[in-house]
Amino acid sequence: MTERLVMDTYSALQGGRQTFEGVAGRVVHRLSLGALRSTSSVASPDWANSDPKGAWWRAYLEGSVPVPGVVESRVLRTVDLFCGPGGLANGLKALCSDLGVTVVSELAVDQDPNATVVYAANHGTRRRSTDSVARLVDFSVRKRPEGADFTYPPDLTDRGLSQAINGVDLVLAGPPCQGHSNLNNHTRREDPRNSLYLTVPAFAVAIGAPMCIIENVPAVLNDSTRVVEIARSLFERNGYHVETGMLSAAHMGWPQTRRRHFLVARREVPPIPLDTVARTLGEDSPRSVWWAIGDLEDITSDSLLDAVTGLSAENVSRIDWLFDNDEHDLALPERPVSHRGGTTYTAVYGRLQKDAPSQTITTGFMSPGRGRYVHPTRRRVLTAHEAARIQGFPDTYAFNPNPSQPPTRALLAKWIGDAVPMPLGYGAALSALGGGLGQE
Repeated sequence: MTERLVMDTYSALQGGRQTFEGVAGRVVHRLSLGALRSTSSVASPDWANSDPKGAWWRAYLEGSVPVPGVVESRVLRTVDLFCGPGGLANGLKALCSDLGVTVVSELAVDQDPNATVVYAANHGTRRRSTDSVARLVDFSVRKRPEGADFTYPPDLTDRGLSQAINGVDLVLAGPPCQGHSNLNNHTRREDPRNSLYLTVPAFAVAIGAPMCIIENVPAVLNDSTRVVEIARSLFERNGYHVETGMLSAAHMGWPQTRRRHFLVARREVPPIPLDTVARTLGEDSPRSVWWAIGDLEDITSDSLLDAVTGLSAENVSRIDWLFDNDEHDLALPERPVSHRGGTTYTAVYGRLQKDAPSQTITTGFMSPGRGRYVHPTRRRVLTAHEAARIQGFPDTYAFNPNPSQPPTRALLAKWIGDAVPMPLGYGAALSALGGGLGQE
């Protein structure tokens, strides 16, 4: 595995990208060997030596802090728009830890005030905002046959905020994706929330940020107003190089079949192409869901994360049928009446395969009627803890920073299900930073 990663990296570096060679070389080395030097008090499993990259990731999920392989004094100052609880920032932080770079979170913006509290508790954010991003930046877009541009220079509407985040290095953003989702049968492609994608280049240009990463669902490319194409034009006309593309968690060896679309923009030094990043971090096959959650099978704790969701009598009966018949797909006669004539939603009410990756974790993972979320070996659905692991949140992640006001199950499901899995954020960050730091 290590040899193939090294060869992929070497092949990707043709053309003189020496700065990427340095960064990617460190990443490959850390992913390959880091876990064997980790400070984890947990005994290494038998497969650790044969799967060092997996061992590094498991150390991360268990909350261990690997011994830094690189010591640097670099600081990366960030703003995170539509931040949620911080999934995308998790991937950035993991990469920067490998590179010896300290991330300083200057601002986190989300209209969910509870999410910004969780974000700040985990990322040490200096300033939080629950304003709409559209209200924070004044801009107008002019579309022309040769491409879009701003009608006038974008500007932040809050002078104090502008001063507080002056000199930020990187803007992260995960604009609302529900309007693009293939699961949205009502306003798909025409949802007014889709235009919020364009607030991100406006914000980045307004503050002069050298780098920006935007993530969304793959279906964002089908938006009727062509938001990705317009955003690319806005960045390029304001001095940025832009790379766009898909990253797949399973292709990186992660135990979840989730894909996200990324736009990475950078001034002066071009971002690393995302297909190059995918080759560098790619593996022959994904790890199994059991690799991620096997040790949580019968865990007991007072944490809301480990609480088992109560189910209706009908769903208890459906889960019993799966186990009693050693099946992973529910038979049509056992399904709701609306499904019995046949359904394209075959994963609904399904049971996870122990030795295969999980399907995409969504906000519905606490309900068997929302996807294949029945536990592989226990007659229940996934817990929030297990779903968080599959999404790449370490066990030390504080989803309940204020125990006197614990989050509801609905909030936990939303935060975890909407998040970007850590490896995908890691890959996008490698694209943005791989050209070298401090070259703007």
